[in-house]
Amino acid sequence: MELTLDQALQKGVEAHKAGRVQEADRYYTAILNANPKHPDANHNMGVLAVGVGKVEEALPFFRTALEVNSNIAQFWLTYIDALIKLDRMADAKAVFEQAKSKGAKGDGFDQFEKRLGLYNTKNSIDQELPQEQLQDLINLHTKGHYQEAVTQASQLLEKFTTSIHLYNILGASNESLGNLEEAIEAYTKAIFIKPDYAEAYYNMGNALKDQGKLDEALEAYTDALSIKPDFAQAQYNRANILKDQDKLEEAVEAYKKVLSIKPDDAETHNNMANALKDQGKLDEAIEAFTKAISIRPDYAEAYSNIGNALEDQGKLDEAIEAYNQALSIKPDFAEAYYNMGIALKDQGKLDEAIEAYTKALSINPYDAGAHNNMGNALKAQGKLEQAIQSYKKMLSIKSDYAEAHFNIGIALREQGKLEEAIEAYNKALSIKPDYGSAKHMLSALTGNTTKAPPREYVENLFDLYSQRFESSLVSELGYKIPKLIKDILVEPDRNVSLGSVLDLGCGTGLLGAEIRKYSSKLEGIDVSNNMLEIATKKNVYDKLSHLDITEYLYSEPLDFDYYIALDVFIYVGDLTEIFRLIKSRNKQSGHLVFSTEHTELDGYHILKSGRYSHSKSYIESLCVEFEYNISYFSTVNLRKEKGRFLIGGIYMLDFTKKI
Repeated sequence: MELTLDQALQKGVEAHKAGRVQEADRYYTAILNANPKHPDANHNMGVLAVGVGKVEEALPFFRTALEVNSNIAQFWLTYIDALIKLDRMADAKAVFEQAKSKGAKGDGFDQFEKRLGLYNTKNSIDQELPQEQLQDLINLHTKGHYQEAVTQASQLLEKFTTSIHLYNILGASNESLGNLEEAIEAYTKAIFIKPDYAEAYYNMGNALKDQGKLDEALEAYTDALSIKPDFAQAQYNRANILKDQDKLEEAVEAYKKVLSIKPDDAETHNNMANALKDQGKLDEAIEAFTKAISIRPDYAEAYSNIGNALEDQGKLDEAIEAYNQALSIKPDFAEAYYNMGIALKDQGKLDEAIEAYTKALSINPYDAGAHNNMGNALKAQGKLEQAIQSYKKMLSIKSDYAEAHFNIGIALREQGKLEEAIEAYNKALSIKPDYGSAKHMLSALTGNTTKAPPREYVENLFDLYSQRFESSLVSELGYKIPKLIKDILVEPDRNVSLGSVLDLGCGTGLLGAEIRKYSSKLEGIDVSNNMLEIATKKNVYDKLSHLDITEYLYSEPLDFDYYIALDVFIYVGDLTEIFRLIKSRNKQSGHLVFSTEHTELDGYHILKSGRYSHSKSYIESLCVEFEYNISYFSTVNLRKEKGRFLIGGIYMLDFTKKI
């Protein structure tokens, strides 16, 4: 039969009195698991700890018992006795005087009064620290003489043992010295003397935050606010922690509470806007940033943050304008130059992006991110040796940045330095063993053909490439496959309707623009969100989805006349699942049209580029397995690589839905 808490306590006390310490411990622990604030169980657990010589560990139990019920004289007596055992006489005196102020009395207290040397002396709880001495201490702290403030406060506490102001100054000065444990101990003592001391809870929250104990810091700020609900700074710090913990909804609510107290606090508007931005609520974020600037027109950080939000919206010109506004206020604002560099790179303005990164680094030469992004921009320009030097500078600042080693590997591969590239990828993996992109490129250079690259590799590749994708692929590399496919499909009859089409790996919408007018329904999917944003602006697709191909084919209803995948299977490898899913899940008969990098070798193979090539015999084997018919095949010039055309395969397959 399950015991009530009172019954469990009685059993624990009986075991305790009989000397069955472990049994008593089990009962008290069970009670505290059910009710951590149970006063008797806390007190008795403390007594148990003292009994086995663990006096220091007993103190938190005694404190909790007294916080819950300070009217039990024995709770005070056992706590004072434990402090005396630890030779913490000043603390024992302070607790004794706190007990007396609560009306505690009796023989036990008289005996402690004598032991503590307080007999026939005036209780220091009745003494007040002279205002002049208090002000001197405050001045020491304000002027940064923290060690001197600690020394003087400690000396004064020998006399004024219950001065909450002394403990608070002692805590603040220790905190400024980085002595966080000592600071927290001082704040705890101040709170013990004055449980409704909101400022001490607030200061304790700051110290706990500096220790990285964010949950405990939140609890301290919450305690401060329960005492003083209009404590704006405590609410503000609480909000900042919630934001750091990605509890964005709670953070926004907390910022709003601050603003209900201090509506014109620009910093709170700015931080709330950052939380809204992280939630993806970009319009609301921009509105809050704008409010911060209306309160403080020279708020450079808020202008830069607006730029970040506008950049997330794809409004790159407006973002750059915001960064320039920030820089007109704060010319040495390295972060604004850095963010401007990102926006300019996204516009394909690589020279201007490099100039922005250079300015950021002239202000802050130790900005690892700026060195890395400079390397990316130089690599995109084909300045591979300079790019490698930028990545190496980044690594001299942050040696454990696996992505920089990966980027060095990419540049070395493009230089043809394959052994050095392999070494770079291995370094990346030694830092980040689960780094899928590095594993993939290592497989490519060592000829270890895998079934497919990790999604992160393809997604990152095209997110970075998106802004210059069309100019590079079409203008520089001679890519004409979308138009070629359109001509193959509609050339026999320009009035033909392709019906419903799913563009697998639609990218920026090059195919969609070619076949829109021939399609009754046109949908596209891609793993790169940045590519999809560009495709969206073309306004040719009825629906766009940010999904992996197999993920889409597994989960979405399939009812299309045509599935078209151009320059997509080169990033897949094993095509078995794609063939199977289209044939088995499509509701009607249809067609699968695609391009490959062609090889005469049987099967599919990973290339040193990280892409895959597929042979016609491999495609034919899939057609046999899944009952497709090849109605069209040809080899074509796919696109240029290092000045030479790659040979591609163009396929059109038909499949029949069996009833």
